[in-house]
Amino acid sequence: MKNKPWLTFDCYDTLVRYTESKTYTLKQLVQEKSGDAKKIEKTRSVFEKTERELQLGPFMVLSEIIYKSFLSSMLSVNLEILPEDVEKIICSIKNADPFPDVFDALSALKDDYRLAILSNSQPDIIRYNINNIGIEFDAVVLASEAKCYKPSKGMFEELLQRIEAPAPNVTHIAQSFYHDMRTAKDLGFGRRIWINRYKRVGDPEYKPDAELVDLTSLRDAI
Repeated sequence: MKNKPWLTFDCYDTLVRYTESKTYTLKQLVQEKSGDAKKIEKTRSVFEKTERELQLGPFMVLSEIIYKSFLSSMLSVNLEILPEDVEKIICSIKNADPFPDVFDALSALKDDYRLAILSNSQPDIIRYNINNIGIEFDAVVLASEAKCYKPSKGMFEELLQRIEAPAPNVTHIAQSFYHDMRTAKDLGFGRRIWINRYKRVGDPEYKPDAELVDLTSLRDAI
C-alpha cells in the first residue's frame, strides 16, 4: 500500500457539481421570493464574489462563508432570508451530484494508486459528498483543518504533510486554475492534470501536464 503513488483531487466542481447545485438552489429561492432574471443573476454574481473574498480573509469554516455569501447576495436585491433558506443552500452542497464519469474513473485507479481529496470544505459537509461519490479515499484534507483555503499554499502543505509525500511524487487533479493549478505548480507537484469541464481558458504560464474534459481518460493521461 505504501508503495503506491498518490493522486490528489479537488472535490468541488472536479468530482461533484458544487457550483451547479448551489446556483440552482439559489435561483429557486430567488424565484420563490418573486425575484426576476436580473435578481437571479445579481445574487449569483454577489454570492460568488463574496465567497471568494471571504476565503481570502480571516479563517471561518465553509458553512459560515456560505451563510455570509448568501446573506450578501440576497441583501443586494432586497430579498428576505428565512432560517430554512440557509439550510437549503447548505444541503445543496451536501447533496451535490457526482459527475457521471467520476465513480468508474476512480474505481479503476484504486488498485494502483492512493487517492486523496484536498477540499475547501469541513467534515460535516464533505462526508456527504464522499458518500455520494461512493469511493473510499486514503486521505481527506480540508480547509477546516488547515485553517486556510485554496489557493493558499497552506492547504497544499497540509496535504503533503498528511500523506507524507514530497510534492514531485504527487499528481494533482483539479478543475480550477485559480484554486489548484497555479499553487500546485508553485509548490513543485510532479504532475498537474486540469479537468476542464467548463471549457475555460487556462493560464499559459501555468500550463498543466494534461488537459481533459472529464475523468474518463484520466488513467491514460497519468
